[in-house]
This record gives sequence, structure tokens and C-alpha cells, in this order.
Amino acid sequence: MNKQKIIINGNNFADLESFYDEIDRVLTKDLNWQTGHNLDAFNDLLRGGFGVYENGEPIKLIWKNILKSKTDLGLDATKKWYEERIIFWKDDEVNLQHFENGLKQLIENNGQTLFDIILEIISEHKHIEFELQY
Repeated sequence: MNKQKIIINGNNFADLESFYDEIDRVLTKDLNWQTGHNLDAFNDLLRGGFGVYENGEPIKLIWKNILKSKTDLGLDATKKWYEERIIFWKDDEVNLQHFENGLKQLIENNGQTLFDIILEIISEHKHIEFELQY
């Protein structure tokens, strides 16, 4: 069976927000609404059904220029992301604690970067064959 190939190009983004723009570009088509720019929405888009491929349809996802993406979504970007989440969730004890713990683990070299988190999310979708290209 020939799977549709979807290509994410690391040269098309330099931070988390522009990563979400790239994801919208390659995973959505003809939507009359905007997707959420967050990891939960990214997870939902991977399921399919947003104009590019059907929900659960087997695809091949190719991520080009992966080393650039690993740097762009690495330690510095992840620290910034956690710090922003901590400010946003300051009045919600459960979420605040979650993000504070994540930042602490990251600083202690025990935590995942955004790049790691994104790869983990992709790996949870069994209908996606995933290829990294350097």
C-alpha cells in the first residue's frame, strides 16, 4: 500500500510558534477555522481528518533537517516554554506544579525538550510511519 507522504521541513521554522505554522501548512487543508497552537492540538492534527488525510489513515511523515529542529526546539526553547506556562497557569495549582516540575527536571538534565516531547507524541500514532532526515 502506498502511503501518502507528508513532509515537515525544519528549514521552514525556527521556534515553536513557527513549528505550529508548518504543521498547519502540511497537516490541514481548506479549514474555515484556525487550529490551536499547542501540543494537544498538534496531537489531534496527527490523527487526521483535517483535509489532508482521513482520521487514522496510514501515512508516512518525513521530518527533514531534523538537526536544525532539534536545536530550535531544544533546551532554550523548552525553558522559555515552561516559563511561559508557569506564568499562564499561576492561579491553577495542578497545572502550575506540573510545569514547575517539568522546568526543574529540564534544568537538572532529567527532562524532555520540546523536540523530545514532539517526537514522543508522533510515536504514539500507530498509523504514522515516521522518518527522520538529516
